[in-house]
Amino acid sequence: MKANLPIRSRTRRWILSSFLLLAGPLVFAQIAVTGTITDGTDGSPLPGANVAIKGSTQAVMTDVDGKYSITVPAKETILVFSFIGKISKEVIVADQTVINVNLEDETTSLSEIVVVGYGTAKRKDLTGSVASIASKDLNPGINPNPLQAIQGKVAGLVITQPSGDPNQNPTVRLRGYTSLAGGSDPLYVVDGMIGVPISSVSPNDIETMDVLKDASAAAIYGSRAANGVILITTKRGKVGAPTISFDNYIGTSFISRRYNLFDGPGYIDAVRRIKGESALSDGLRFPKDASGNYYNTDWIKEITQNAFVHNHDLSIAGGSTGLTYRGSVNYLNQEGLVKYTGLNRATARINLDQKAFDNRLNIQYNLVYTETKNKYDIGAIERATTFLPTLPIRNQDGSYYEVLGNFSLFNPVAMIENYTNQQNKKLTQGGLNLRYEILDGLTLGVNGQLQRESGVSEFWTNPNIKAFQGNNGRASKSYWEGHSKLMEVTANYYKNLAGESNFAILAGYSYQQNDNSGFQAANSGFVTDFVTIDNLGLGSGTLINPSNNYATSYRNQAKLISFFGRGTLNLNDRYNLTATIRQDGSSKFGKNNKWGLFPSFGAGWIISNEEFFGEPTGLNYLKLRVGWGQTGNSEGINPYNSIMLYGPSGTYYDGSVGDFLPGYAITQNANPNLKWEVLETTNVGLDFQIMSGRFSGTVEWYNKLTKDMLYNYSVPANGVDYFTGSILANVGSMKNSGVEFSFGGAVVEKPKFTWTPQLVVSYNKNKVVSLSNDQFQTGQIRFNPFGGRGLSDVFASYLTPGRPLGEFNNVPSFLEFNSNGEVVMKGGDGQGTTDVSKSDAYVAVEAGNPIGQGNPQPFLTGALSNNFTFGNFDLNFQLRGTFGNSILNNIRNNLMIPGSILETNMLEDMNDLPDNYNTNRLTTMWIENGSFVRLDNWQIGYNVPVKSKNLSRARIYLGGNNLLLFTKYKGIDPELQTKGDLESNSSQRPNALGLDYSTVYPKTRSFQLGVNLTF
Repeated sequence: MKANLPIRSRTRRWILSSFLLLAGPLVFAQIAVTGTITDGTDGSPLPGANVAIKGSTQAVMTDVDGKYSITVPAKETILVFSFIGKISKEVIVADQTVINVNLEDETTSLSEIVVVGYGTAKRKDLTGSVASIASKDLNPGINPNPLQAIQGKVAGLVITQPSGDPNQNPTVRLRGYTSLAGGSDPLYVVDGMIGVPISSVSPNDIETMDVLKDASAAAIYGSRAANGVILITTKRGKVGAPTISFDNYIGTSFISRRYNLFDGPGYIDAVRRIKGESALSDGLRFPKDASGNYYNTDWIKEITQNAFVHNHDLSIAGGSTGLTYRGSVNYLNQEGLVKYTGLNRATARINLDQKAFDNRLNIQYNLVYTETKNKYDIGAIERATTFLPTLPIRNQDGSYYEVLGNFSLFNPVAMIENYTNQQNKKLTQGGLNLRYEILDGLTLGVNGQLQRESGVSEFWTNPNIKAFQGNNGRASKSYWEGHSKLMEVTANYYKNLAGESNFAILAGYSYQQNDNSGFQAANSGFVTDFVTIDNLGLGSGTLINPSNNYATSYRNQAKLISFFGRGTLNLNDRYNLTATIRQDGSSKFGKNNKWGLFPSFGAGWIISNEEFFGEPTGLNYLKLRVGWGQTGNSEGINPYNSIMLYGPSGTYYDGSVGDFLPGYAITQNANPNLKWEVLETTNVGLDFQIMSGRFSGTVEWYNKLTKDMLYNYSVPANGVDYFTGSILANVGSMKNSGVEFSFGGAVVEKPKFTWTPQLVVSYNKNKVVSLSNDQFQTGQIRFNPFGGRGLSDVFASYLTPGRPLGEFNNVPSFLEFNSNGEVVMKGGDGQGTTDVSKSDAYVAVEAGNPIGQGNPQPFLTGALSNNFTFGNFDLNFQLRGTFGNSILNNIRNNLMIPGSILETNMLEDMNDLPDNYNTNRLTTMWIENGSFVRLDNWQIGYNVPVKSKNLSRARIYLGGNNLLLFTKYKGIDPELQTKGDLESNSSQRPNALGLDYSTVYPKTRSFQLGVNLTF
């Protein structure tokens, strides 16, 4: 340890050091250092970056190409390289005359800028629950939808891709199920435009995705924010020379897991054992080829393929200090597992940023065009599961082989080769965002957006195919289009106070109008097998079976007018206060409730900045956040739902024309009290950093109560109060509460090796609180239909107050099979019974006390992401899982009934059941553990050393999706559809939840090879 110097000696030493620093360049030889500073994310130059000599005021800035030149006094000089939003670096000059530096993003910095509603904020100033995902943190792999790119990245955000169908959009639920008829998807905002179809956004164009999870953060969006808000900001140009990026990958996908169905020989052995040798004499089910051998056809293999995918993305960005630009073109072609299906999408985007009047005027221009073609499956893979493996594809004359007289066995190859089911969609969006700082701190803004989306759908089936003979073939063609206009005006005042204090006030007005229209023409009864989509008049259906649904059309309009405001106060870098309010007026609501008010409040306390906290040791940052607020949900309310409507209703005989004419009647009751659902949320969060910010995390607790929940209630059509049998009304309530945890950081941080994991975990408890009041009663609502041979009107769940949504509370307990092959269930008295009316489930439901045989909602969801770098190599992968949920395996049940062996192919596991089991029965035997852990995505890349002056970055990579699955579930995949809302706008029954029934489209396992180039 050095001895303390006397004050006089220290003073002389300081004077000498200062003299050498200032006079050194005049006395000693100076060293000229040059170099280039680039963005560590994409390798592009960083104009305006700062290069300073540590301990002095001498500094320079990089030019438009990211280049700099500075003169230093000695080899021991330390240069500090910095840029806003980047991690600063210090480099000792030594013998270097050229020093090039890459600056990485401040991903863990508290000064990170986060996008919030109608503005931005520093991470450390937030009071609400906001999660941010940067473009470099998006999931790698084949992700045609941006939602797949953030799957597993945000605690509490459950994104489910239930099948391998590229045309199926993921289901998104944030912090549990909050609504039945009100709509359950988050609100999507892309570059300020509300209502952009998220599937039309290319993941390559995304800069950040910010998820507003609680009411304190989301209430600024009022009556549409109850299910959370996802803000997408697309990439924009930077000042500097043009930068061209090319990202390209090719890949293949195949079935990751399939049912173990009987092959031909196995099926014959099972039939011989169960039905006897004589059953094989059925020439329709057991035909033989010319050599006298039975056929052995793998029908799944015959209709599926190894699906090829290729994606190409080209972008160019650059500009000057007054105008920056970025343009991109993306093309994706992804085949489906089922032959003749797939997704084809082309997207073009131009973003311009202009500055004027000493940078007081900032204008952003956005223009996007997307064209998508979807080719859909027609259910052939479901038929391929059940079609008998002993049947050939074609007869000897080339016609398709069919089992005549059977109404459930259809040749799946014939189906996929004789239908059309496709849609072509076009989306054009243009926007202008203008901000002008008229006074220091006072900024006026105008945001205008126009969007037009249109589509053409075509459907046709060949009437000569058995599966399509029910209506002698059918063809239809429809056209629809939607227009959206958005105009917003804002005023924002920001003021720095003394010290680390500031406040800001935002006030705004918003007007949005949506217009939708469309029409359809259809016909049936065709006598030719030609594709008749473009000649619908050839059908005889309109002549021999007149109906008023052969030609239909519609038009509707909805308007939303809003006033909103927000105030924030940050005091002494310790205390944060936020208050927001929004008043929405919607044309959708009833005349008594046209306007809704949505307030929120939030407070933050940076405990670690208090004097009593002391000097940082292991814990260097600690912040407490508390928020409360109300948000609305009006997405499930269609235009004109609140008023009385007339429409087609049967026919009447008109004697003057001697024929039946369409009749008209009241088709919808008026509800002047119809309004938005209200979600009241309380949120408490604790943000922390340890080891000097090397690791950071968040713990949050929330409580959400949905009030005035929308539902379709049955009412008496007495011709006075009500004219039809149902009405949409605000009555019930639902509750969710839970805990979320996020934690991550650099476990290893060496010059040539790094390891940065990120863990997110969430727990949620859901409960239906109430469904009825004095005016409206639901009665007994049954859902999760358990279907199959011999079953009718059997449901596994009751919608029950006090219980979780979807709980299997009408499922008898399985005990055993008796000697007659009958299912023995646990009776209400605890004894065994074969009578379902005496089972424990029946008795419990009748007594109003559901037994709850399983909850389809997991009690825990989580994901672990890992990022490694080793020299020029990088590796990342993600494990994701759900735990504690149950699945009712209806498909397995229907494929394991020995008594029905001649009617459908079966699972090999059927051999474990009694041969005389032939009466299908809903019991707990078919409820399975749905927990799983999946290796969701992985990618390994190599950054090729670049020596060309024109090429700044080159990376090649190999990756894929869904490499491994760990589960005890016996179905194809435990990740099922999780909508949890009503089946349709007029339905009273929720969609199936936790029920694996008719959809057997398997998940895919994919691999991809790609390259990233930057010029």
